[in-house]
Amino acid sequence: MLQSIRDKASGWLAYVIIGLIAIPFALWGLGEYFGGAGPLVAAEVNGQEIPVRLVHQETRAQRDQIANMFGGEIPADVFDERAIREAALEALIERELLRQAAEDAGFRASSRGVVREIQAIPAFRENGSFSPERYRTVLEAQRIAPGDFERDLAQSIVLAQIRQSVQASGDPPMTRAEEFDRLRNQVRVASWGIFAAAEFDRPEVVEDEAVEAFYRDNQERFTTPERLRIEYLRLDPAALEVAVDITEEDVREHYQLNAQRYEEPELRRVRQILIDGDGADAESRIRELRDRIEAGEDFAELAAEHSDDSLSADRGGDLGRIARGDLDRVLETVIFSLPEGLVSQPVQTGLGWHVVEVTEIEESRRQPFEEVREEVERDLRDRRAEQRQIQVLDDLLSQSFENPDSLGPASAATGLEIRTTDWFTRESGEGVAEYRGVREAAFSPAVRRDGRNSEAVDLPDGSTVVLRLEERQEPSVRPLEEVAGEIREILQQDAAAQAARERGEEVLETLADDRRVTELAEEEPERWTLSAAVNRATGPEDPETELPGTLLNRLFQLRAPRGDEVVTDGVQLAGGDFAVLVLESVRMLEASEAVEDLNRAADDLQVAYSSAELRAYLAWLESQADIRRFPENLE
Repeated sequence: MLQSIRDKASGWLAYVIIGLIAIPFALWGLGEYFGGAGPLVAAEVNGQEIPVRLVHQETRAQRDQIANMFGGEIPADVFDERAIREAALEALIERELLRQAAEDAGFRASSRGVVREIQAIPAFRENGSFSPERYRTVLEAQRIAPGDFERDLAQSIVLAQIRQSVQASGDPPMTRAEEFDRLRNQVRVASWGIFAAAEFDRPEVVEDEAVEAFYRDNQERFTTPERLRIEYLRLDPAALEVAVDITEEDVREHYQLNAQRYEEPELRRVRQILIDGDGADAESRIRELRDRIEAGEDFAELAAEHSDDSLSADRGGDLGRIARGDLDRVLETVIFSLPEGLVSQPVQTGLGWHVVEVTEIEESRRQPFEEVREEVERDLRDRRAEQRQIQVLDDLLSQSFENPDSLGPASAATGLEIRTTDWFTRESGEGVAEYRGVREAAFSPAVRRDGRNSEAVDLPDGSTVVLRLEERQEPSVRPLEEVAGEIREILQQDAAAQAARERGEEVLETLADDRRVTELAEEEPERWTLSAAVNRATGPEDPETELPGTLLNRLFQLRAPRGDEVVTDGVQLAGGDFAVLVLESVRMLEASEAVEDLNRAADDLQVAYSSAELRAYLAWLESQADIRRFPENLE
């Protein structure tokens, strides 16, 4: 069920829903229950506390977002857990600063606006319409009170309002857009030569003393990571659905009790005349046209001549068959209350003024059981599986919470089998341990240090896991004889990279002595690329020319040459290669005359200005605030 909520949610509200719903019982806090003391605090913002549990919740949300960017798993060398946790804390501090600023400035979310947003959330809809019953069921399953959910949603709306207000103040003039467009299309002419580390002789044998010294000074590089084994319970919705037992009698009873769900809706064929606008002139025109219809003029001819609805005017105003929910609510209310053949009074909507006529009515029809039997069974199976999942999830969470030193009671209450993983590290594992969320839960202080059951971990396939520590292996330093070969390879690579750098620096000194790069290229033509035109956005203009990304970035960081001079620089590349870069000239192109190009540049610049404006505002808020951080509580 939790996965289905994620699948159906979209837009900025998806982040709100996932933050509030998708992490069951995040607000309980096992430490608070057993410790008896107040909640641990990660920071205070003007006296307002940010609990550690919220930081953990935000960390999980940010980790999931980053993982999605990398296809589901965060590479070990990109972000570590500490960095994500620190980013989560800073995000919560910024959010609290904005919340306080919005409150001081009088921002409010209207109750009508909150209701409108809730009714638009896909997770709370059935058959295309908001379902109060589903709304209550979803929140109840997550132990979230509707009042709490609505309050948090209102706060999210307010935060969006103040962000948008601040960002809207960053409005660059169009002349800046033209400058930005010219700068973005800047072309630099440069030469470069790359000295590959692989070209330089590496010592065949590194002396034992050097190996031993490197081993002694870098033992953390040769330390095996801490490893864990866990036991766990896994609630799999797919398995629950398969286990649902449904009889033919059950299916027929469900069909009878939910007959309205299996009705073909009433359809009405409608035609309209639309006059765009909301002023007195538009109203006067629509009333005149209705009077002419009443006087006997043909509706279709008047629609074709006067209607501002270009899609229906050519068809005499015919909108086709309309079901409830297809049109504006006000217009729909009129259409479904009109008798066939009667022209409505003028109706105003956000699109303008309408007169409509119902030309045909198809009454709703209950579909025979035989036609919808498969759909009925599927609906019943889904409903029972969902009810069973709510019940099992409730038992799983409550029993693992109330009996934190064992999974036995939760297993007995739910019928779920206690399983055990193989050894895994913080960075990788197999089976259920392949999921980063499981590994992070296993290595959390509550599980790894205190031996308690974990909080629930939601997996990408929609299943839920609760786990506890089975066994732990301490980190250990690998013996020298085992890693000596690795160390020799590292030292050889370092020596080759250093040799490449030294050779490149010699060339830079040669260029400083007024020797031209063309002379060097005559000696080693295969090494050098000469006078290549490079665009800031698209790279070398010649598609056959290769330019490493690191070198491209550095090229556009160099100052422009003056007069006949050239600007040189050396850049260490990946793998130990070293590049010599010679910037010869800079060409500024004229701003594009195409309106769409300038508009695109203006849009890009607007985004940059808006982001800068928000960052500056947050920095000012922080400078005015009393903020205390307690990083020790996050360890």
